[in-house]
Amino acid sequence: MPERLQLPGCFRRARAFIDQTHYFSMKRIVTFLAFALFTGLGAYAQQTLQDFCGTPPHKSEWLERYQQNPQVINRSMLDTIYVPVTFHIVGKNDGTGYISYNRLMDGFCFLNEVFAQAAIQFYVKGDIRFINNSSYYDHNNSTGGQMMAANNVPNTVNFYIVNDPNGALGYYSPTRDAVALAKGSLTSGDYTWPHEAGHYLSLPHTFYGWETTDYNYDNPTPNTVTWGGVTRLVEKVNGSNCVFAGDGFCDTSPDYLNFRWNCNGDVESPQIQKDQEGVDFRSDGTLIMGYALDGCVTRFTEGQIGAMRANLQQIRPGHLTNQNPGLPVASNELTPIFPAEGQAVLNGEPFTLEWEAIPNAEMYFVDVSLISTFAFINKTFVTTTNSVDIAGDDLNPDRKYFWRIRPFNRYDACVSNSDVHSFELAETISSANDRETVQGLRLYPNPAKENQEVVLEFASEKAGNATISILSITGQALNSRRLDVAAGANRANLSVDGLPRGLYLVRIDANGGANYRKLLVQ
Repeated sequence: MPERLQLPGCFRRARAFIDQTHYFSMKRIVTFLAFALFTGLGAYAQQTLQDFCGTPPHKSEWLERYQQNPQVINRSMLDTIYVPVTFHIVGKNDGTGYISYNRLMDGFCFLNEVFAQAAIQFYVKGDIRFINNSSYYDHNNSTGGQMMAANNVPNTVNFYIVNDPNGALGYYSPTRDAVALAKGSLTSGDYTWPHEAGHYLSLPHTFYGWETTDYNYDNPTPNTVTWGGVTRLVEKVNGSNCVFAGDGFCDTSPDYLNFRWNCNGDVESPQIQKDQEGVDFRSDGTLIMGYALDGCVTRFTEGQIGAMRANLQQIRPGHLTNQNPGLPVASNELTPIFPAEGQAVLNGEPFTLEWEAIPNAEMYFVDVSLISTFAFINKTFVTTTNSVDIAGDDLNPDRKYFWRIRPFNRYDACVSNSDVHSFELAETISSANDRETVQGLRLYPNPAKENQEVVLEFASEKAGNATISILSITGQALNSRRLDVAAGANRANLSVDGLPRGLYLVRIDANGGANYRKLLVQ
């Protein structure tokens, strides 16, 4: 199992429903059919979708009361609300099966991009937690409830990333007040996560009341629908009963479609429905809390946004203790310290990949691949520092490897991967730049005694910056420092304090090249 990740100050079945857990399933069993034409709308690829919504609809008493006197919002005047989350990454008993970190952050970035319209942003509080439990990894309703009861962190939104959450792509459990998500749904552009977060913040489906009810669309709908002993008014097209019928939001139009559907060119349902007065209408495909496909949905309405914000302020004040956002990650620029671009390191020996720290980054993903496109990744590392240790047997000898980093922090998961750099494994250590780029480089005293300072002297044709590193003989960076270089003579002191007796390499990266000298500590 990966070590628990600690960041400084932050990151340290179908329709048989049991209990009151709300499952939103967008599990897709997709068969692409031939292209068909909607009248006047052009060609659309059709999909056959299996939808499992295995829970009765849920609407809290708080929301029923709120909708009788909702707050009026002006999106342009909203202050951002910052909401803490806890990630529970679930794997099998043997510690395999975890979602990839990149996919997790891609999904989290998309969640915040979607919720920006509501001026709500989520941030990771505390540790990313790992759970090794095959019963949770692929769980049913009962086991999912046990998982949440045993692991929920108070005053945070608890997101459980599993393989199969009760046959769904995601669900919110009102009884456990937590969300489970299938790892396959956590990608940019997939609205499963925003949809479930909407449920967490009180929103019902736009087709509230129709979750387990079907009817003949050629006929006017009845005045009410009944499920689980609860009778709900059916919303009319004219909006006369919108506060008490359907989802209770007057700015979401009527919707009776409880299955996944693709939208037409007007971003509406191809299926025409009739309300109880026989008025024809099509469902709005843009609404995140409906069941239109991902390519259609884009938004929460002002009424829904007002409810989510009020739910946080009135029902979840414990979530709002930290409203001072951290700074975004400054950049994704990768400036290698060791190895330098194209440099060789010794076969079969451990070494350290090291790069210049990026301001405001609290964690890095580091990918290493034999392929420059990273179509296949040999190793992925996660670190809270600007370096990772590579074991001698992590990589194959005599090969060229490519590497990149992706920085992020608890508030900012949207930084992309850096540019790509390379190094080689070889029988001898060398530099990609064979010529020395400084002149008169010498170390003294050499040999040096333990805890003695060593003087480094060299001349440079031009002013600039240099990095001086002490390496093990196998190429592992032991310490590094930056140096301002003047045109002409330069001098710097190096401490060998703490270095055991042995042979080392002193490396100076300057003027576009790497320069080496051996140093013996006695």
